[in-house]
Amino acid sequence: MNYERSVLLYSTQHTPIRNKRNRQLLQREDTLNLSPILNETSIFKTLNDTSLRQVLDESSVLISSENAGEGLTEAFFEIVQTSRSHDVLHTLARLGQVCCDSLELVEPWNRYNAQNYWLAEEANTWKLLHCLYADSLSDHPESLDSLISEDVLSQKTLVSALFQSDSELRLLQLLVDWLEATAAYQEEATKTSAPVIGNNIHWGNTLHQLLIGSSLFNKEKNKAMITCMDPDAPRRQKKSLHSDDNKDDIDLCKRIFTEVRCGKFKEAVSLCISAGQAWRGAVLQGWALLHYLPREDINAPLEISGNPSRDLWKWCALGISSNATENTHYRATVGILCGHLASALPACQSNWEDLLWAHLRIQIEARVDKFLREHHATVEANTTSSDVLDMLQSELQIEELSLQQVFSAVKSLMEDKKESYYQTCQRHLMLGNIRAIMQESQQWLDISEERFIRFLAHLILILRQMGKDPQHDVGDNILEKYVTQLIEQRVDGSIDNPELIAYYTSTVPIERQIVLYAELMNHIYKSQYRESVVKAGVSAGIDVAASARVAIKKAIADIQQGYGNLDLTFTQTTAIEKDKSLITNVISSLEWLALIANQLEEALWLSNAMIRTFIFIGNTDAALACIINVNQMFPDFVNKVPTNSSELREHLCLKAYLESIESFATWYRHFISGQPKDVEPLPPDATFSDKVHYEQMCAKVEEQKARWLNAVEHQSRYTKNLLYNVLLFPGGWLQDENDCTSSNNFSQDEKQERIKQLETLRRLCIPEIVILTLKILQSGDDIANHKEALKLSNLIAGENRCLYKVFTKSKLLEVLDRLKESSLLLLEKGRDMFGYEIIDE
Repeated sequence: MNYERSVLLYSTQHTPIRNKRNRQLLQREDTLNLSPILNETSIFKTLNDTSLRQVLDESSVLISSENAGEGLTEAFFEIVQTSRSHDVLHTLARLGQVCCDSLELVEPWNRYNAQNYWLAEEANTWKLLHCLYADSLSDHPESLDSLISEDVLSQKTLVSALFQSDSELRLLQLLVDWLEATAAYQEEATKTSAPVIGNNIHWGNTLHQLLIGSSLFNKEKNKAMITCMDPDAPRRQKKSLHSDDNKDDIDLCKRIFTEVRCGKFKEAVSLCISAGQAWRGAVLQGWALLHYLPREDINAPLEISGNPSRDLWKWCALGISSNATENTHYRATVGILCGHLASALPACQSNWEDLLWAHLRIQIEARVDKFLREHHATVEANTTSSDVLDMLQSELQIEELSLQQVFSAVKSLMEDKKESYYQTCQRHLMLGNIRAIMQESQQWLDISEERFIRFLAHLILILRQMGKDPQHDVGDNILEKYVTQLIEQRVDGSIDNPELIAYYTSTVPIERQIVLYAELMNHIYKSQYRESVVKAGVSAGIDVAASARVAIKKAIADIQQGYGNLDLTFTQTTAIEKDKSLITNVISSLEWLALIANQLEEALWLSNAMIRTFIFIGNTDAALACIINVNQMFPDFVNKVPTNSSELREHLCLKAYLESIESFATWYRHFISGQPKDVEPLPPDATFSDKVHYEQMCAKVEEQKARWLNAVEHQSRYTKNLLYNVLLFPGGWLQDENDCTSSNNFSQDEKQERIKQLETLRRLCIPEIVILTLKILQSGDDIANHKEALKLSNLIAGENRCLYKVFTKSKLLEVLDRLKESSLLLLEKGRDMFGYEIIDE
């Protein structure tokens, strides 16, 4: 409850001015208005503020909890992406507003239960930061003396000057106003308080009993009931009220405390009056500071507002708050106003916000009283006698605590309850300890819920706009965690708002931007969404090309998983059926580079790496599909790449190998399964018609065999040419003539790994091609083919190509065994071992 919001007890009492010195403060319309954020146009007035006072009825049943916080991710993005450092206050206001709007999607009775309370806490945290930052931007006098220019003083004027000049006291009042504003919104948003019926008659049921007296209608006369209706009657007569009036009093006192807790002091007083208990309202107004009302005529009688005997009232109020027989909430209300903490604590119910509010209110009261005592002699029209002051000081001793000590005291009263993460952030913000938030965040990253990570990420962005991020690396970790969280939500390969993830990715260091955006690319495997991802990344200033390269490398690494390292001892494995969707996604990942300008050589480099990997794991179908995919994504790329490019040369080498392997598989299917079967021989007792049918079937099979032999021969010639294309590839298959035009976007280690893999493929594939060629040549008894098979030894042993160097001992022995078979067959055919005719001399 703010001082300027109080209801002052106006009085026409004429008080003589004992000190004739003419002293006057600088004129202010609202002398206790701490800063613009606390006035009628403040955030607490323009926004639907939320409360941290108390979780409401635990028996509430959650009906629409899924609505709480829904859409905040997109809403926060819309706010933050347009935020600038000069507009932080507006940004904070909007963040708090969208939290409130989201909270209001839930039924009123469920808004502050355990499931949705986090949203209220987040909204309040944004409002708190708004208050603190707005106050830091405001200009405040450095000393009290600079505000005092005249001799005319009053308590209110003097205290107003104190608030303006004392930053610590102003902070306490600002926090109290924040706590009261949040509690007021909670009360309004939940609408759970029982209404107090105002009939301007106090204790109506008791009065009714007294009026009917001992008549026949009063069958339930209670001798323990009071016989007088004055406020002191229950205590003086030591008797009770009517039971219904007792219940009404309990409700009234609880409601009065709630209104004061919400900063609605006027409403609390009006509530007392409407309930017929104006004396309670008068008690509540006794704390008001003495102030002189302005006069047009300096000779006119002096009129005042407030309580000239405020200290005497405090001494009396102390008696009420210390009386254990009084209503708990009434004692708490009076205790808060007079500065008696012990009486206020039971009404706080171990709630963090309530306890903090009570402690801060008492600390403000203690500092104001101390200040007024120090200036007692200089305050005009102060009618409090010194003996009353001495008596009050002896009975009301308040220990002055720092804000840190206040939090320690609150913690000790929490009954083993722990602060929520939001409350911890609020505490550090109040203490101005941003570094502590950073340190706590390191521990929260792995244990917090996604919604709290979102809050931390936006808190970091706002703090950076304020110029307050003492541990930049921690902030980067939080933002990176949030981006990762957003990416992991993409589970169906699509994305509706890539600009959102692109924006937050752009807030982390550049090297992490590349990795994070690559991770997003790995999650977006539906082609229709990829172009928008690329555009969003470019607009956000991310190196999308570098991210695409990382994404494709990651895809290639996923293929290799489970197959071990690819080293020089690698031998070909049998084709293992991998997840087809994974293979498809890996191949289509090359599309990222197709969507970015000037990435052809990089695409060739990575597609070659992908094809090599598929060959290593024995999946030549996937490797060939990758070749086809490159041609579709980069039409006519052969004419767009320098002819001496190592990437282009490797691509053509791999393409030649895969085409030859596919052609051999086609030939093998024709040769093994395509040969027509002979007709079953006739039985000895076959009839004439059976014999005729048999002859017709034999003729048909012979015709099919002729067609089959012709097709096999044609396929053999075609396949042999493709196999020879590998063995006779100009400059050597997978041997770089130069590497000077290779892309510079790959590290030296990656280039060395490529060279290592090329050598491994030569040792793996060239012997395989030779053996496949021999299988075709030795598939029949044709002398020319066997003679050609023997000539392969010259190709292998030739020093111009040095193919023999890639053969292992076992492979070389296998080739020699096959050549021996051809030599033996030629000898059986009357030729020499090399297939030449033997000439007799």
